[in-house]
Amino acid sequence: MLALIKKTLAPKEVKAAFGALDEAEYHFLQEGGLFRDEAVSSIRQLIEKALLKHPDNFAKIIQNNNGRTPREWVYSQFANIAADMLESGRYHVFRGALDTLGPGEELLNIHDASYDVLLEMKAVELEYAEKQKAGLRENIGKLG
Repeated sequence: MLALIKKTLAPKEVKAAFGALDEAEYHFLQEGGLFRDEAVSSIRQLIEKALLKHPDNFAKIIQNNNGRTPREWVYSQFANIAADMLESGRYHVFRGALDTLGPGEELLNIHDASYDVLLEMKAVELEYAEKQKAGLRENIGKLG
């Protein structure tokens, strides 16, 4: 109930971010494997928590961020959180291999799909997106 009140009273930037969050969730759930819902849900909860904890700070970040939109921020967060989760080593069965009995592969797919959407929005350059995807795979290869 408190979250609903906070969402209702939130600044317009936060409301826009929640709209983008709904869009991203829908986008990611359209195609995916067995653990996609778990991966998307985990990331969404972290993003919602961040938005509701300091809504005025988020609004200022968007207002002062040279045209960066709440939608770009949401997809960036999906990519960053998915990468952080994968780089924790928690989703590895052993070094360099993601566990197929959990959301590891889905997190990797979400990370890559987030950068694909950011590319479509022209929020990042191709070279940067490819570097982020390759860097995550390199880190996955070292962890576990």
